[in-house]
Amino acid sequence: MADFHFLRPLWLLTLIPLVLMTWWAWRNAHQKQGWAKIIPTHLQAWLLPPQGERGGRFQLLLVALALGCGAIALAGPAWQKLPQPVYQLKAGSVVVMDMSLSVYSTDLPPNRLSQMRFKATDLVTEHIDGDIGLIAYAGDAFTISPLTADGSNLTNLIRALSPDIMPTPGSYPVRALELADQLLTEAGYPEGDIYWLTDGIDSRDQIDIGDFINRTSHRLNVLAVGTEAGAPIQLPDGRLLRDSSDNVVIPKLSVNGLAALAERSGGRFIQIRADQQDIVYLTSQAPTTRDGDESTMQAGDQWADQGPWLIPLILLLLLPLARRGRLLSLAPIMFLFVLSHPVQAAQQEPLAWHEKLWQTPYQQADQALKNGNYERAATITDDAWQRGTANYRAGNFDQALVDFSQLDSAEGFYNQGNSLMQLQRYDEAKNAYAAALKRRPDWSEAQQNLELAEDLAEQQQEQNQSNQQSQSQQQQNSGQNSNQNSDQSSEQNAEQDAEQQTEKNQSQTEQSQQDQQQAEQTKESESQEQSEAEQQGREGEEKPLQSQLGDPSEEELQQQMQQWLNRIDDDPAVLLRNKMQYEAQQRRRQGPPPGVEKSW
Repeated sequence: MADFHFLRPLWLLTLIPLVLMTWWAWRNAHQKQGWAKIIPTHLQAWLLPPQGERGGRFQLLLVALALGCGAIALAGPAWQKLPQPVYQLKAGSVVVMDMSLSVYSTDLPPNRLSQMRFKATDLVTEHIDGDIGLIAYAGDAFTISPLTADGSNLTNLIRALSPDIMPTPGSYPVRALELADQLLTEAGYPEGDIYWLTDGIDSRDQIDIGDFINRTSHRLNVLAVGTEAGAPIQLPDGRLLRDSSDNVVIPKLSVNGLAALAERSGGRFIQIRADQQDIVYLTSQAPTTRDGDESTMQAGDQWADQGPWLIPLILLLLLPLARRGRLLSLAPIMFLFVLSHPVQAAQQEPLAWHEKLWQTPYQQADQALKNGNYERAATITDDAWQRGTANYRAGNFDQALVDFSQLDSAEGFYNQGNSLMQLQRYDEAKNAYAAALKRRPDWSEAQQNLELAEDLAEQQQEQNQSNQQSQSQQQQNSGQNSNQNSDQSSEQNAEQDAEQQTEKNQSQTEQSQQDQQQAEQTKESESQEQSEAEQQGREGEEKPLQSQLGDPSEEELQQQMQQWLNRIDDDPAVLLRNKMQYEAQQRRRQGPPPGVEKSW
């Protein structure tokens, strides 16, 4: 109780007039008042109530104690702090993702790339505070996003990352770590955290990364994505990657080198898990702040007001006065007490008190799903299945994919496939449905969705190929047109003479046709005037069907415009690929990076 104090000590000044009024009332408690001064003494026993029922010092004492407790409660006694997130952490972190061809390995369902995307999305949206940057690397490293305070903006970029958009194949992690150090240093974080998601390194890379750790002060936290047994690399077109000797490449995860590097830098290492414990373990260390002082984090803590705990005592003291309605005189004081105390609990708890008292979070989320309140259900529940269902029904397919990926069951992979289908990622949806069928071979719905995903994936590939062919044809046609301009100039002169003669003949024929059309139009106008007069004379007649439905040509134009808009790709992968290709062309002038020696 050494920290005991009052949050609003000025309310204690009300005790002074309270003590004076109590002393005055106590002194005059047995004096005759009202009718007792006028009515004779021998008639007071018959005309007035007994002295004990009219009042007494006991009732006065109860009122005085209740008012004193109310004054103390309004003063706000406090001796305990509650942590409040009223500060903004000034820490910097960079997420580095391995985009070499080995992430297409299928030892983790559906592949390592999908699992890496899920973990990176959870990392930037829920577990890292402060400024966050994003880097991807293969044969060379590129900055996908500089440091930003809003990690949710990185989710679309993470979803668009794949080895297909990387301009240089291979694996060059040292370049990515050096680029992360550059981002952190330029942003003012010389001791930031680097979260590295990779599926393995070579011995040459281990030596270079060790030198990088020696000359920098960053903590390297490593998440190993893969298994020690490994699996073949299945490319998006279905082929298996082979080496120069035509042998199937099977990348295996070696955890010893990665664990030693993380421990050497003061960071942490863990292999990927199906739950969230791997991400929690990596981010459980206290972040290194810009000022290097972690004690300032608790500067925004708030003292807990213990005044409301005196309300039951006040009610017990006033309970004897409620027998004859004397409590009504204290209603203004109680009303003032209620208004003066802030209702913090009602503001912090969005749920009704009876729901929190009698229902578990799972039951509350289930009720919210039944009522169609999907956003509330996603925030209440801790169950991955309920959260994924709520996000899927709300249209948040990216987040639903992250939630269903935490379920290692047939239903989990089935719903992963459904989310991927909504995102038009048909190749990955095929792998998800296949994983669901491995766990439940007789699932007809999963088999039907697998066949549908295969058909849509083939159509998507054909559309991409047709688009590429049309672009190449346009480039060829533009080159041919430039060569044919000189030949066409001589032919145009001869064609112009022939066109002039034909135009004269056409003008003569057009004049005769116009005369005939004018005669026909006059006849039609007369017939239309008669029909309009007849229609106006008919009352209660329905309008023509065409006027009710609108012009069909306008509806066709709107449908065509909508189809053209649907063809426009809303994919950030295209912009990232063009950006990285431009940077790669600028770097190739200085020579190829060392990561090109190994294609996967």
